[in-house]
Amino acid sequence: MQYKKKAFSGIGFILAIFMFGIALFITMEYYHIFTTKESVDIDVSRALNISVDLAMQDIDWIQHNSVMDTTKAEKEFKSYLINDMGLNSNYEKYDSNGEFLYQIIIDETKIQRTPAKFKVSGRIRMKPVTVRSILPETFDVPFSEESKNTRYDD
Repeated sequence: MQYKKKAFSGIGFILAIFMFGIALFITMEYYHIFTTKESVDIDVSRALNISVDLAMQDIDWIQHNSVMDTTKAEKEFKSYLINDMGLNSNYEKYDSNGEFLYQIIIDETKIQRTPAKFKVSGRIRMKPVTVRSILPETFDVPFSEESKNTRYDD
């Protein structure tokens, strides 16, 4: 009686590599989405804080009141997005090669004069990184940031 060796089909090995590739792809896309959202959240929060600080009315500040010039706050916020974040007039960001990175879409803006409060919510529109040539579609990630001026020195 002769024993025949079974041929190595490698299906399990190929399947394991395929599963590893899918897991790697999902991890890379999630990391891209997470880091982009965190970066935009930090920049929008900074823009709101700066605009609220610059829009505080001096006489009210001295008298320990929280009153803000809402027009100036909105102007400073938009100025920060364009000048400091490097966005264009449609709030789109492109890399040095002209490749689209993301767009900030502001859905709602709430500005309160007194007590000074500025809230912005919207979406970050971006494209996938790893399969950009295969899947050119964009997707949206929501964001919401708020800044308020609180006086504690009384």
